[in-house]
Amino acid sequence: MKISKALALTALFFAAQAASTQGLLISDPSPVVVPPIILRAPAAAQPLRLARVSIDVLVVGRLAKSTVEMTFHNPNARLLEGELQFPLLDGQEVSGFALDFDGKWRPAVPVDKARGQEVFEEVTRTRVDPALLEATQGNNYKLRIYPIPAQGDRKVSLTISEHLPERRDGTALLRLPLAFGERLRSFDLRIQAPGLQADAARVLRGLSAARWENRAGGATLEVHRRDYSPERLAEVSLSPHTGPLLTVEEFDGKRYFYAELPGPGMSRAARPKPGQLALVWDASGSGANREHGREFALLDAYFKALGNCRVRLTLARDSAEDGGSFVVKGGDWSALRARLEQVSYDGATNMAAFRPQAAADAVLLFSDGLGNFSAQAMPDFDLPLFAVSAAAAADGERLRQAATRSGGAFVDLLATSPAVAVTALRSIGPGLASLRSNGARELVAAPPDQESGRLAVAGVLTEPTAVIDLEWRKPGGGIERQQVRVGGTNTLPASIAAQAWARLRLQQLLPERAIHRAAIARLGKSFGLVTPGTSLIVLDRVEDYVRHEIPPPAELRADYERLAASRRQQVERDRVSHLEDIVRRFKEKQAWWEREFPKGERPQVRQEAKVAAAAGAAGAAPGMMERSQPASAAPPAPAAAPMSRMDAAAPASKAKMADEAPVARIQLKKWLPDAPYAERLRKTEAEQLYRVYLDERPAYLNSTAFFLDVADLFFERGRPELALRILSNLAEMDLENRQILRILGYRLLQARRADLAVPVLQRVLELAPNEPQSWRDLGLAQAETGDRQQAVESLYQVVTRPWHNRFPDIELVALAEMNALIATAPSGIDTSAIDPRLLRNLPLDLRVLLAWDADNTDIDLWVTDPNGEKAYYGNRLSYQGGAMSRDFTGGYGPEEFSLKKAKPGRYLVQAQFYGHRQQVVAGATTLSLRLYTAFGTAAQKEEWLTLRLKGQSEVVTVGEFVVGQ
Repeated sequence: MKISKALALTALFFAAQAASTQGLLISDPSPVVVPPIILRAPAAAQPLRLARVSIDVLVVGRLAKSTVEMTFHNPNARLLEGELQFPLLDGQEVSGFALDFDGKWRPAVPVDKARGQEVFEEVTRTRVDPALLEATQGNNYKLRIYPIPAQGDRKVSLTISEHLPERRDGTALLRLPLAFGERLRSFDLRIQAPGLQADAARVLRGLSAARWENRAGGATLEVHRRDYSPERLAEVSLSPHTGPLLTVEEFDGKRYFYAELPGPGMSRAARPKPGQLALVWDASGSGANREHGREFALLDAYFKALGNCRVRLTLARDSAEDGGSFVVKGGDWSALRARLEQVSYDGATNMAAFRPQAAADAVLLFSDGLGNFSAQAMPDFDLPLFAVSAAAAADGERLRQAATRSGGAFVDLLATSPAVAVTALRSIGPGLASLRSNGARELVAAPPDQESGRLAVAGVLTEPTAVIDLEWRKPGGGIERQQVRVGGTNTLPASIAAQAWARLRLQQLLPERAIHRAAIARLGKSFGLVTPGTSLIVLDRVEDYVRHEIPPPAELRADYERLAASRRQQVERDRVSHLEDIVRRFKEKQAWWEREFPKGERPQVRQEAKVAAAAGAAGAAPGMMERSQPASAAPPAPAAAPMSRMDAAAPASKAKMADEAPVARIQLKKWLPDAPYAERLRKTEAEQLYRVYLDERPAYLNSTAFFLDVADLFFERGRPELALRILSNLAEMDLENRQILRILGYRLLQARRADLAVPVLQRVLELAPNEPQSWRDLGLAQAETGDRQQAVESLYQVVTRPWHNRFPDIELVALAEMNALIATAPSGIDTSAIDPRLLRNLPLDLRVLLAWDADNTDIDLWVTDPNGEKAYYGNRLSYQGGAMSRDFTGGYGPEEFSLKKAKPGRYLVQAQFYGHRQQVVAGATTLSLRLYTAFGTAAQKEEWLTLRLKGQSEVVTVGEFVVGQ
């Protein structure tokens, strides 16, 4: 992603609540670890400014709901697209989002994540105002806004919900990081606590001049400042109810309740000391962002408490690495600490590497829980797992569930002191065994507070009041029962119960999101929450909601329903006509394939005829035959009959063609990057190569080119394991960036590691099912792993789905690949679901595919044949029959060159970066080129190359086909 200007706002309100972790106790106020938020704006000569902030906080018991209104000022003379990237800590969720339109807030509506991404990008191409809020991995979020007007302001409102931690004195702690990094034109803050008196709330730090007041409904604190720089941190303690707390809300025909219930009052019990401890240390690239000082402080206190034990260290990256065995005596772990201090953080996170490599009594895992390579699901542990997080961007729910399921514990070191964390690791408290009621259903609960046992419960009331029956598992064994009545008139006035229930339900589902994907998406859509499968979107016009079939906010609903009926009829007509159009275009391609083209010297053609031919090819309807031909060209042959299902799999014709085809070989031009790091690495001795790479790495953490170049060099030097580790760093960059993941998938395929490429490309498909390249890339990778049936089904999705018109001829490209797979399959492929009119293999002597990673980018494929004739977008059919697919000017490609019978000689393959129309693009556009000989036959050979173009109009030579006599 090419960023002209990046403004780091190091402590925006919602960027961190350092203690916002469920089930953890705060002993003493500790320094707040503030994760940064980044505001990216393309082509900004001057940075965008955060001009105004208004914060409204509602606290009910230990639940807090904060609405943050931000006004961004653009001092530049051009409108900009902005992207706000920010992490929330464990226990925090985005529960609302709105965009200002001419002084009136328009609330966002939920949409499938992939659909929201597709709509946002399409709408920005038409220069209409959209905004999109997405969750990435863990608890990280991305907000995209377009446009931010030139020399003007844009207002955004976000609502953040969280569960406040409990201090040792029993009060709830609300922390407000307010170090905005710049002076604000205005700053407004209001905190309301219904049901509490002013003397139950206290300012611990910051906001020293503010005073709590008793107002109708509860305690209130207000601050209003102009031209103001707030103190870096405000902390407030609140003394919530000691007995049951209840709030009820009517939502969508149901009566939801949220309650905080007193615990059973059982004390904790000591855990057995592990004699053999497996220490798993996440050494991936993102591991460098953890607070290692806090981790070492915890280990110091933990080993001091254990005294003596043996430790087996595993370093977890893209694969597991044995870190050695260590003996701890009398709490002395200095040898182990020295080893951990020497760890080099590199590579992606394969969560299968979290499994310990040797027998142990317990596992101690230090990680952010963000899997992004190969296995992306947490393994099952058959011994207690103690999971520790010390990262601002982490998947706490995944770590917590894995630890709880194994009988262990989860600790967030950003929310608790090492001493309290050691208590959590060395002791076990009561656990909730069951939760039921005859007067309520769909009950869910959060993990109880570790000391008090206080429990958050939510559900749907079926009676005016309900008795909740709880069964607690005692630390030493046995069951204790508890009953609590909820409902009646003793409820607090707050509209939070429905979303509170939905958030607790999401906490149960998210750790196994691959299994519960549909349920998670339903919750997000029903309750307006941002989830891994659901985003929030705001569009400008009701016509935009109709065109993209997204139900709008209530204010636009009537107009939406009126316009939607005719839109649905048009969509159905489009679907019916799409398949017929593909059949027609495939017949045209078969006619080209059947035609015999001359292989002699090309006759001279007058320049005006060439220009007319090029214009005809560019402007004609889709198909292979629209280009005007020289007079000496043979007339087109009649269209061939469709291939039968039996013929599709028969190898006879392809074998014959392979025998007759001239011998061809591919010569690639070696990619030699000219960056200083590349030159240094090429001159480095083999034994020092990885150390030199690690020395250069910190300066290129956001450079895809760096990791691609270095990985290539390691492959060349015979170090494939390290090359894969270096390459896997792409999975850690810019979470859920489908373009970067595509590059990673392509390069893994090029390295003959389709087993690693398939899960990467499956993730791309999840992120962008609306782009045909996602289906095609996955299908080709599946074919490489031998799963041809699934590959054919993926490619057929490309053929039959209607796509945006910026993806011309992608269906014909995929159709050629699908039929080639069917025809060359060693065993039969089930083609019963495929339209028989689309089944015919068209083998080729030469085939070239060019794809790239940047959307809204125009890159052209050129192939110059032995006649000196260049096939390209303006000359799509050469004298000897070389056919170029239609020009891709707004997508990712591929552009395809096809030649059935190749004239002997040299064929030069080049690529030109014509230009881009992106708001945000990469510093260098990465190209992926696949060159085939004997395509669609048993003799097929393929070469694959990735390289980069940096500037518009740049032309690079990729390689050559050399065809013998």
